[in-house]
Amino acid sequence: MTHINAPLIIVLARAASIAPIIWLLSRGDRDSTIAAAVVFALAAMSDKLDGWLARRLHQITRLGTFLDPLADKLLIVGTLIALEGRGLVPVWVVVLIVARELAVTNLRAVAAARGFSIGASFYGKIKTIAQSVATFALLLVLFQPDPLLFDAAYALLAAAVGLTVFSGADYLAKASWALAGGPVPDRWRATRAPAGARERAR
Repeated sequence: MTHINAPLIIVLARAASIAPIIWLLSRGDRDSTIAAAVVFALAAMSDKLDGWLARRLHQITRLGTFLDPLADKLLIVGTLIALEGRGLVPVWVVVLIVARELAVTNLRAVAAARGFSIGASFYGKIKTIAQSVATFALLLVLFQPDPLLFDAAYALLAAAVGLTVFSGADYLAKASWALAGGPVPDRWRATRAPAGARERAR
């Protein structure tokens, strides 16, 4: 049985932070918008804190490993959906990001069921950072619609979308080797895993 520890509490708080963010953005006033940006920033930065604490306190658990990337996805996707509702994010961007996350999660699950563990991708980690920075920039645009900030925010969003597609293709390439049933090249960093093993996914 998994005991509730400090890193797990931080992960759960990050996942739950999407509720106040959506509520604050629904209010529509400037103070609520900047409050939503602050909550988002604190929640996004907590990702490094819970990982550091888990390693420092030797409190890495299967539940925490599973919930950590899920909390990141809920935070980013939930905020982007709220921003789409305010007209700042095209709906196709949200659909693309959600589709990528669902596809990668399913691919990893199928690969794990066949005895392979596909390691977390460098591009996937960078993708998460890019999405977080772009989302925060869009929140700032909502608070202060400056033309330069607007251009910077959408340039960051374009980079995040590109990394989303590229990292998804990278996982697909790894999974194609694993699911083919043959030997998996070392360059894909896909290894045989014990039954039931889970790895952090981005």
